[in-house]
Amino acid sequence: MVMNKSEMRSLKVKTVLEMLATKFNAEIEDNGDGGRLDITIGPFNGQMHRRDLQVDFYDSIPLSGHGFTPAEKLFQQEAVAFEKQVNDEIEKVLGELSI
Repeated sequence: MVMNKSEMRSLKVKTVLEMLATKFNAEIEDNGDGGRLDITIGPFNGQMHRRDLQVDFYDSIPLSGHGFTPAEKLFQQEAVAFEKQVNDEIEKVLGELSI
């Protein structure tokens, strides 16, 4: 079966969302913004972009300035590492997708 660009994009988004829900137990909510979906995985909140199929967690933003506790710094580092893990898994599942 030959698919057009819209059908391929829909299949990719659907595949990524299913993987996030099953592998990471992600809670995904359509926020009404066509390009992004709100996503929560455990303690991490962020968004998944439909355009590039990447997840960004709010807590992975670099900390700037003084006054952050060691626990806050550690949580930010964990968010960065987990964001990378999730995005690597997205790349893997998309690579396995035969279109």
